[in-house]
Amino acid sequence: MDIEALKNAGLGAADLMALLESHRVDNIDRDAGAMGHEGLSAALTSFCERWALGVKNLTKDGQGLSRNLIDTAGAYLEVDHKVAADMERIAQSTQGGAHG
Repeated sequence: MDIEALKNAGLGAADLMALLESHRVDNIDRDAGAMGHEGLSAALTSFCERWALGVKNLTKDGQGLSRNLIDTAGAYLEVDHKVAADMERIAQSTQGGAHG
C-alpha cells in the first residue's frame, strides 16, 4: 500500500472541497428588478438554491472522504511501524538465541 499516496489523496480532497466551498452563489443578485425579468429571476433563484444545497452535500461527503483517506494512511503507517518493531524483535531474539 502506498501510504504517502493515500495521505496525499486525502489532503488533495480536502483542498478541493475548500476550493468548491469558495464558489458560493448566495451573493448573486437574483431580484427580478435587477434581472429585468421575473422568469429569469425565478430560474436563477432555483438554480442557486439547488447549487448551494448540492455544494453543501458534496463538500460534506468530500470532507468525510478526505478524513477517511488520511485516517487510513495513518492506520497503515501504524501497522507498518508495529510490524517493523516485531520483525526487529524477532531478528534480535534469533541472533541472541544463536549465540546463547
